[in-house]
Amino acid sequence: MFLINATRGWPFSGKLLSNVRELRRAERRGGCAVGCDHDRTADDRLPWESDGRYGGWGGHAFYDTEPGAERTPVVFVHGNQRDACDFEQHADFFRKRGYRGDELWAITFGRGSPTHEEMAAQLDTFVEHVRDETGTDSVALVGHSLGVTGIRFWLHERNRYEWVDTVVGLAGANHGTVLSSWCADAGMTDGVYRTSQFLRADYETLEDHPLATLNADETPGEIEYYTIRGTGDPLFWGCEESPELAGATNVVLDTDHDGVRTDRQAVARIFRWISGHHPYDISQQVAISG
Repeated sequence: MFLINATRGWPFSGKLLSNVRELRRAERRGGCAVGCDHDRTADDRLPWESDGRYGGWGGHAFYDTEPGAERTPVVFVHGNQRDACDFEQHADFFRKRGYRGDELWAITFGRGSPTHEEMAAQLDTFVEHVRDETGTDSVALVGHSLGVTGIRFWLHERNRYEWVDTVVGLAGANHGTVLSSWCADAGMTDGVYRTSQFLRADYETLEDHPLATLNADETPGEIEYYTIRGTGDPLFWGCEESPELAGATNVVLDTDHDGVRTDRQAVARIFRWISGHHPYDISQQVAISG
């Protein structure tokens, strides 16, 4: 009721309420938009045991490909009330262009709406395992929505900048959202709203706020940063440029919050930024596959 009253009359109210309803539906499905058969913390699609802390998929055994990584492995990081299923099509897109199983990974956080501390702890273990399994020093990270600030918080808290060479942030609330401020002020800080206090847009007015700490240097380390935001994303009403990062390559697409992840242009840009090749260049596809 609070969100209905607070947003009545503004342009994206219908889209926002639709997104909130979808969050609730995903929560009832255990935090999966498609309602898959896998428990969140199942590790049978990973080549190591997660001890019930997180789930996900990846590796040569999962994809039935040759072992080894010739390219920087990619780790996909989902958003609020989502899981690794969000990036299955992205992995297929990469595989069709020469990527091996050991170069494609996705984490599912233990809770659909994890705290940033939980994301940092689980990402740290997950990426460490990927590095060990593949024998590579660094990974590329692709995050959507809550996963974007989760990645940034992990990098800062664990000082893992040397573990990463590329970060792609899709519709991340890097400078908070007005809606999160409203939710936090209304006491909506649990369940699907667990991160509203962290992602409030007025974070700079609060003493020692973690988002202010992250944004003191928005693109630290020897990392290539990229962001995409959508023109029709209701999450960023009143703060349209929140997903952008100073020092990053920032792109705007005519799409909504999920479209920033699934749009054909977005997927093509993600591939190009990470691989260094155009996804529809046939000569390059032959070169990287051969």
